[in-house]
Amino acid sequence: MALPTINDVQLIEPVLTNMLVAYRQNADRFVAGRAFPSVPVGNDSGTYPILTKKYWFLDELARRAPGDPFARVEYGVESGTYKTEQWAADSAIADETRANSQIPMELERVAVELLAQRSMLRKEKAFSDDFMKTGVWGTSNTTAVDWDDTTSGDPIADLLLASETISNNTGYMPNTLIVGHIVHRALMNHPDILDRIKYVMAGTQDNIRGALLSVLGIDNYLVSRATYSATNEAAAFAATPVIDDDALLIYSNPSAGLFDATAGKTFVWGPGGGEGTIYRYRSNSRHADVVQHKEQWDQAVVAADLGYFFSDIV
Repeated sequence: MALPTINDVQLIEPVLTNMLVAYRQNADRFVAGRAFPSVPVGNDSGTYPILTKKYWFLDELARRAPGDPFARVEYGVESGTYKTEQWAADSAIADETRANSQIPMELERVAVELLAQRSMLRKEKAFSDDFMKTGVWGTSNTTAVDWDDTTSGDPIADLLLASETISNNTGYMPNTLIVGHIVHRALMNHPDILDRIKYVMAGTQDNIRGALLSVLGIDNYLVSRATYSATNEAAAFAATPVIDDDALLIYSNPSAGLFDATAGKTFVWGPGGGEGTIYRYRSNSRHADVVQHKEQWDQAVVAADLGYFFSDIV
């Protein structure tokens, strides 16, 4: 009788302790954290002043003779409001789970990564639900020919008109285009865009993106590739784009100060967790180590006329 081999006595396959498989979406698939600048605030809600726009576009200097009174110019002040909300969740690592795991030190990392992923999805979903729709921005265009119509669609002309509209109404040139991946695909394949580079460079995505930025005179082209499951845990997974067939052109100023405008801001309240804070504690009642995450913010439009929205553009 032959002696048993190692395969005969090893009833359970070994676990590769340096390998985990996780369907984690990279941060560059999300746009919410890059679209609006973050502003730390001292209270969870409050108001901020807005200098009324019309007074900055009036031609009111007047001829004056020596000794005459000066023409007086006025300005108005309005206010906007913000109200941060806290979002939170935790992940528990039961003692039995840790003891049974062949990768015990990675369990905490899994919990942190899972909570971070939920955080990015929450911000992206909120951005899509609140801002990628009609009735929010200065202009909502619902009649432009779809950009995946390679015969009649004219994305360059549409976007240049949007840029001109924002500039005329505000004095600011937009600098950021936000699109869903479906729209990105249409732009990357549109002949009007490809024609601008075909004689000078290869038609790679980077070159097409660069040509688009150059033609539009913008700095940032943000493509949302994030997907989520619109079902519950019990249902089979089905990927749904967070931002799909819409496009938004805005002016976004990361360093917007007292006398600067920006389309939107993310008001962040530190005591509530800010943009995201991880806590760890021991729960003796649950016989588990718990990883907690909380964040508190409000993504808000502060200058609607600095945005031009294209609805269902493919």
